[in-house]
Amino acid sequence: MQILPSGLAIPPLPYVITLVVLTAAAVAGLYLLDPPVTSRQVVALAPWMIAGGAFHAFEQAGLFPAVLTPFFAAPAVYVTTFLLAAAVWLPSVIRAQMVDDVGRIARNLGVVGTVLVLALTVVAYAFAAGRVDSTTALVWLPVGFLGAGVLTAPVYYLLALKWTGAVDRAGAAGPLVVYAHALDGFSTAVGVDVIGTGERTPIPRRIMDFAETLPTYPYIGKGWLFAVVKLVVVAGIVVLLADLVEDEPTQGNLLFAFVAAVGMGPAANNLFLFLIGPAL
Repeated sequence: MQILPSGLAIPPLPYVITLVVLTAAAVAGLYLLDPPVTSRQVVALAPWMIAGGAFHAFEQAGLFPAVLTPFFAAPAVYVTTFLLAAAVWLPSVIRAQMVDDVGRIARNLGVVGTVLVLALTVVAYAFAAGRVDSTTALVWLPVGFLGAGVLTAPVYYLLALKWTGAVDRAGAAGPLVVYAHALDGFSTAVGVDVIGTGERTPIPRRIMDFAETLPTYPYIGKGWLFAVVKLVVVAGIVVLLADLVEDEPTQGNLLFAFVAAVGMGPAANNLFLFLIGPAL
């Protein structure tokens, strides 16, 4: 049975070697410096997750020069984005240890990541604005991020009512994780039910195929069930990881960052593709 999304391709060997060597150096540097990873840092990594999705959308739309394209195809784009973040993370850790200010790590990651996302958004809108059929496409990026917030608020409120202690232990990373997967669910539902895109990942496709057999399909489509499943699963993950964050903050927060990235990256890819992908 197919598990991984279709469209994944290993880049040519020189690119693989480059990515492996740089990743090994970055991971070794972070391991040796052994910085604490806080929930604020997890939140600060969110713009980098969005940037990774945007980078891949640009690659899919053919906006990168040919020599750079393999770095931003899937799955290499995840490694490339990590390396770009590490280029900010490592110097920030060194400086933070020199001045005994751990908070600057999150500040630097958040500020640089946000500037990068804003720059990518400007480029995407500039590209989309040049097309005569781009009027509707212009709204999906902000609607997606706002719609995910509307979904996240009640889910996290109910989660906090039932598992108050776990939510407290999860810190700021908890709502980010739920938001990331709400964004993925919402953007996928918009894609399949409104825009008419396909789904490359087998498990979500099976869930939506089942939703298509339900009597609700003619009225609310099929993407809603995938969004609901994602929110239920990710709420459970927040509760399960909360104790780990309390006992092993660095490991727990790194896991939170990974879980958030699994939702945020594909969601951002969806939304940027809605903006720049059609009619290419």
